[in-house]
Amino acid sequence: MNTVIRTLSQLQQVQSDTWVLGLIVAGVALAIAIGIAFLVNWRSDRRDFITRRIWFIIIGLVFPVAYWIYNLNVVVPQIQNAGFKSMYEETNLCVLIASIAAYFVVGIVLMLCFRNSKLGSILGKKKN
Repeated sequence: MNTVIRTLSQLQQVQSDTWVLGLIVAGVALAIAIGIAFLVNWRSDRRDFITRRIWFIIIGLVFPVAYWIYNLNVVVPQIQNAGFKSMYEETNLCVLIASIAAYFVVGIVLMLCFRNSKLGSILGKKKN
């Protein structure tokens, strides 16, 4: 990003882009977590769901936090006005929280929908 942000319209455009990209990051993270869940083999001791759960949580936290840090280090220095910086940092924090929440909510809903798959096994043992 080479553009210096000086006006309110530029700030609003960057905020909108941040929201869209934050949700895209959550979607990509969810797709990667699903892929990893299906790559972990079934084991005879039936503890394979713990490995899937650990990967699901790590991916759900690392991707949004990495995007948040990227915005702090790349976008925030481009903003000239201190008030605009404050507005953007608030937006960035809201995007972080929303992307983590969207990741976990959509992930859990998918686990409940596909309960008999490797993805659904992340929730633990199914009661019969």
